Amino acid sequence: MKRAALLVPALLLAAGLTGCGGDDDPKESEESSSAAPALSQADFLEQGNAICAAGNEEISTAANALGEAPGQEEIEGFTVDVLIPNVQGQHDAIDALGAPEGDEDTVDAILAALQDGIDALTDDPSLITQQDGDPFVEANELASDYGLTECGS
Repeated sequence: MKRAALLVPALLLAAGLTGCGGDDDPKESEESSSAAPALSQADFLEQGNAICAAGNEEISTAANALGEAPGQEEIEGFTVDVLIPNVQGQHDAIDALGAPEGDEDTVDAILAALQDGIDALTDDPSLITQQDGDPFVEANELASDYGLTECGS
C-alpha cells in the first residue's frame, strides 16, 4: 500500500468523475471549443490546479478507505474502479479547458504523456504496486515544469 499511497498525490490532472463526461458528437465539441477564446496561461494553471486538487482529494479519500494493509487484489480493484476513471476524468477536464495560445504543444505533450500512463495502467493495473512501474512519471514532470504543480506533485 505504501507504493499506492505514494502514487496517490503524484497522480495528475485531477477533476474526478463528476462533470467529466464526454461529448456525444466530437465534431460539435471541436466547434464549440474553437469558438471560445483561449484561456490565459494564468487562468489555465489556476483552473487546472483546482481540477487536480479536487481529483487528488477524491483519490486520497478512496485510498484511505482501503485501510492500512490492502492486498494486491484490493489495490488492483482500486486502480481499476477508482484511480483509472478518476485520472481519465482529470485528463478530459484539463483537455476541455483548451490550451493557452502559444502553449498548445506543451499542453498536448502533458496530455499525451498522461494518456500513455492511463493506457499502461489500464493494460496492467499491477503497475501501481511495482517499484519502477509508475506510469505517470513523465506526465508528472511535464505538468510540474509547466506550472500544474497540483497535477505533477
